[in-house]
Amino acid sequence: MNQQGPKATIVSLFFVAGLAAYGVAQQRAGKCPPDVVDLKAPAYRIGLAAHGTKKNCELFLYISVEPHHFFREDMLALAERLNNDFCYERQLTVIFLDDYYAARHPIRNTKTYWDAERGIYHLDRNTGRAYIKFSTSRDKPKDEVVIELDSRGK
Repeated sequence: MNQQGPKATIVSLFFVAGLAAYGVAQQRAGKCPPDVVDLKAPAYRIGLAAHGTKKNCELFLYISVEPHHFFREDMLALAERLNNDFCYERQLTVIFLDDYYAARHPIRNTKTYWDAERGIYHLDRNTGRAYIKFSTSRDKPKDEVVIELDSRGK
């Protein structure tokens, strides 16, 4: 029989509850292990990453990509790579920029950010919807090229 009294029991219960809450709060690593890296997919650098605060907890990434990769084949390969790299994420929105500094400081550096923003990749594994929108050069609209993707990410 436990002779420690009610205080010790309450402390023990809080400790166990804390461990349980800690286990629930842990998430899988955001980035998946690479199976096969597509050599055609352009390299990217993550400037800023954050999960949304709503129930769906969407991951938002601001990434930089070298400007010469903003054409159809490279962007499709990049979308596939992002799909694989972040396979644990149910919803993913990636903002493409052609300047790493702008990707690191998307809010504080408005002029540089707006000049460097080139498009978006959105993936929703819950609905199977995915698309890419981007511009082939800075002077063109950010939705110059629109590619609707199938439910490959599901």
